[in-house]
Amino acid sequence: MAAHLALMSEIEDARNDAVSLLRTLVRFPSITGGEAEIGAFVAGYCRDMGLVVEIVEAEPGRPNVIATWESGRPGPTLLLNDHLDIVPPGPLENWRYPPFDAIVADGHVHGRGTIDTKSGLTTLLIAVRAARAIGLPIAGKLVAIFTCDEETGGKLGMQLLARNGYLKADLAVVAEPTTLRIEIATKARIGLEITTVGKATHGARPWLGHNAIGDMARIVAGLQDLADRLGHRHHPRMGRPSLNVGTIEGGTVPNMVPNWCRIGVDRRLIPGETKEQAIAEIEGVIEGLRGQYPKLDAAVAELIWWPGYMLDEGEPIVTIAAGAFEKVVGRRPEIGVKDAGTDASWIRSLAGIPVVMFSPGNGLSAMNANESVSIDDVVLAAKVIGQIIADVLVKQ
Repeated sequence: MAAHLALMSEIEDARNDAVSLLRTLVRFPSITGGEAEIGAFVAGYCRDMGLVVEIVEAEPGRPNVIATWESGRPGPTLLLNDHLDIVPPGPLENWRYPPFDAIVADGHVHGRGTIDTKSGLTTLLIAVRAARAIGLPIAGKLVAIFTCDEETGGKLGMQLLARNGYLKADLAVVAEPTTLRIEIATKARIGLEITTVGKATHGARPWLGHNAIGDMARIVAGLQDLADRLGHRHHPRMGRPSLNVGTIEGGTVPNMVPNWCRIGVDRRLIPGETKEQAIAEIEGVIEGLRGQYPKLDAAVAELIWWPGYMLDEGEPIVTIAAGAFEKVVGRRPEIGVKDAGTDASWIRSLAGIPVVMFSPGNGLSAMNANESVSIDDVVLAAKVIGQIIADVLVKQ
């Protein structure tokens, strides 16, 4: 009990430090591919705490930061994870405050990445710093991994670390935005590119060519029909699968019949669906159209595969995380699942580590314009992370 009170008090006293740290992190425009500066900052912050730091670069300027607190005593290994990269802010006119100014207003920090997921990164760093500051007597080891490339699938981040033997732990927590829920599952994700090929000619004589955009319009309509059918499938915990056509480009100039068109497709899978099945359904839409339009020339390419995972609510990491939340907040947390892919999927699928997700950010607002996070929620989440550290690594 004394350690619990000391830890909670240390984190509460660090409220202003947490705000300052979060604002500093938001001011790094660490859009995927530009993680070098924030990676160096986080590595330095961890060294200042006395952690042993290793930087694993997948490519020059693409760091993965691994910070270790080794107790020297036998015990479990707890893995904490968050990612360094963010998505672009989009049109600046949609933002109330500049997305990288980290403005504090109305009890919130505003800016790109405050939800996804620099508030999560802040909670991990503040919790570990507080645990070390009070001399929390851990046994075993704490490993914090901060990855690049998460937003585009993690090939240079968590996947690379798994392939090279860095994912060795008994339990894990990923600080993805969960709106203070304990999340125990994610849907799988396939990212596909579909290309159509036509024949270019002058726009005044379209009958002499073949319009690749016209073919793609038929495919998009067919995919929408498929998306509507997918809505009838349901999993009791994960809900419904989805299909979204998210990007489209093609053609050269308006007065020329386009000889190419390309779309990006996002498909989310629920348990019971397979990647092969999902791709076959999309290819089936195209095959059906070829029967009606023999000149249709289309190809499907897989760009991203992100496996899903699901834990049982009785898993020790779920019980520990829920218990820590109750100790801090005074009530049981909501147990939920996530639509989006995260590094938790790779931690579970490639290393077999039981993993939950927890963070203060509102997951439903991640990647929106006007991202913001409550300062109170950041401090509360840091306390929960601190309690998880204590409950896993301090011998009772």
